[in-house]
Amino acid sequence: MAPDPVWLKELKCPVCDFVFRGPRLRPTSLKVKYGEPDFHRVYEGPNPLFYAVTACPSCNYAARNEDFEKLAPEYHPEIVKLALAIRDAGKNLSFPQEQEMTLELAVKKHLLAISFYKHHKPENPNTVSGLYMHIAWMYREISNAEKEKEYLRHALEYYIKTYEKGAFIPEKIGVPGIMYLIGELNRMLGNNAEAVKWFSQVVKHDLIGNYPNIENLSRDAWEKITEEKRKNQGMPGTASSAQ
Repeated sequence: MAPDPVWLKELKCPVCDFVFRGPRLRPTSLKVKYGEPDFHRVYEGPNPLFYAVTACPSCNYAARNEDFEKLAPEYHPEIVKLALAIRDAGKNLSFPQEQEMTLELAVKKHLLAISFYKHHKPENPNTVSGLYMHIAWMYREISNAEKEKEYLRHALEYYIKTYEKGAFIPEKIGVPGIMYLIGELNRMLGNNAEAVKWFSQVVKHDLIGNYPNIENLSRDAWEKITEEKRKNQGMPGTASSAQ
């Protein structure tokens, strides 16, 4: 009999020392159905995005699973102050210590984590943008386009900050990958002219030879915009067909 894909891990909050159990998803249970151009992956079975963030039930300190127990409180006094203020005011959200997760709980955990990451010194905008993308993807999977676009806009803002800062850029995609994501999110949000500007910079970037997949994605996205423009210009009633 296969083990349950979700299990409970005992954790100790680095801020308030509260001991609790948080849900984790076994990597062996993950099976990708398909991927999407903005790096979203759709899985069979439980959604790993639901289990990507840990939140303390006592003080609501929240972070990505891989970061949660790594916080050094002495270096982040603002984070400690915020979390303890939430606890002492009795305004902490309730997170049941059980295996089943819902979209509502997952989004709340992500938003809490984002609020804490924004207090990190220095701030890592790439982490913040990634968490916003998680929320957008979760809403995409239930076909809530309005909420998806809301969080894509937030993610775009922080990817631009990542690019401008020039730090915290993941080696796997490099600067061209961040530029591509800025272009792709603009495209998804209907900002085609801005998207083309970024895609054109990606394919001409000095390091693009190291990221052939990013170049291919950029050219594919650029072609989608061109094809869409071509179709719109050929539709009856448009300015081009009336001329």
